[in-house]
Amino acid sequence: MSNLLLEGPGRHVSCLGSKLMVDLAKDLREPRRTVLAPHQQSVRERLTQEFMHKAPLRQWAAAGSLMQQDVRLLQWLEQLAGLLQPGYLALSLVAERLNNVLERAGGDALRHSQLETLCAQFHQRVARAQAQFQQRDAAAEAAQHCEQVLAHWRSGRYNAWSPAGRCYVALEELRWGAFGEAVYLGPTKEREALLSRCRQMACDQLAASVNASARTRHFYHHWLTTPAAPGLMNYKDTLSWLGAWSDKERQPVAWSVTQTWQSVALGMPRLCSAARLASAMVDEVFAS
Repeated sequence: MSNLLLEGPGRHVSCLGSKLMVDLAKDLREPRRTVLAPHQQSVRERLTQEFMHKAPLRQWAAAGSLMQQDVRLLQWLEQLAGLLQPGYLALSLVAERLNNVLERAGGDALRHSQLETLCAQFHQRVARAQAQFQQRDAAAEAAQHCEQVLAHWRSGRYNAWSPAGRCYVALEELRWGAFGEAVYLGPTKEREALLSRCRQMACDQLAASVNASARTRHFYHHWLTTPAAPGLMNYKDTLSWLGAWSDKERQPVAWSVTQTWQSVALGMPRLCSAARLASAMVDEVFAS
C-alpha cells in the first residue's frame, strides 16, 4: 500500500483538503502556536506536501517551509482554494480567520496588501456560495449527498477505521459538503429535518456494521477497535487529525472516537448502542 495519505486513508475522503485549508488559515491568526499533537502535526504537514505536488502547485514545492512565511502561506491558500473549489463551510471559516488577522495586521506592506486582497476574495467566494445556495434545490442536493456518503460507507470504503470511526468520517464528509451547506444556510425546519434523517441513517448503518440492532449496547471497545490492516497508523493518525477540533468535555463522544491514543472521555458512555453513539456524534459534529 502507498505511504501517501491521499492514496491511503485519504483516497475516499474528500474533505481532507477543506480541513487543511482551515488549519493553514489558523496559522495566520495564531502564528507558531502548537495546538496539535505531534502525530496530528505530522499528518497535516504530509498532506500539505502532497497537495503542494498536485498540479498546478508545483511552483511552491521547492519554496521552503510555508509555515514560516506568511506571504507564501497566503499565496498557498489562494492556490489551494482554486485547486479544491471548497464549499461554504471551508470558505466561511477561512474568510473569518483572514478578517481577524487583517483587523490587527501591521508591519510588512506586502503582507498587508496580500492579506487584504485575499480576505476580499474569500468574502466574495462566501457571498457567491450563499447566493448560489438560494438558487438551487439545496434540500435535494443535501439528501443526495447524504445518500452518496452512506453508500460509500456501506460499500466498505471506510472499513479501515473502527466502526465508530467510520461513522465519524462519514459525518465529516457530510459537514464539509452539500449536506453541511444546507444545514448551515437553510431554514431551521429544513436543518432539523436533515439532521433527523442523518441521525437515523447513521444509526442504522453503524448498527449494521457490527451486525446488531440499533439499541443493542456494547462495551465501548467494541465500537472503537480499529481492525488490523496495512497502514493502520496512517488511518488512526488521519482520524485523530480530522477530530483534533473536538474537546473531551464539550464533545466527549467525537473526542473519544477520534483521539484513541488518549483515554476515553468521562462523558463517553462505557456501554452504548449505535443509536446513542450516532445521535451524539451528529449533534457534536454539526454543533461545531
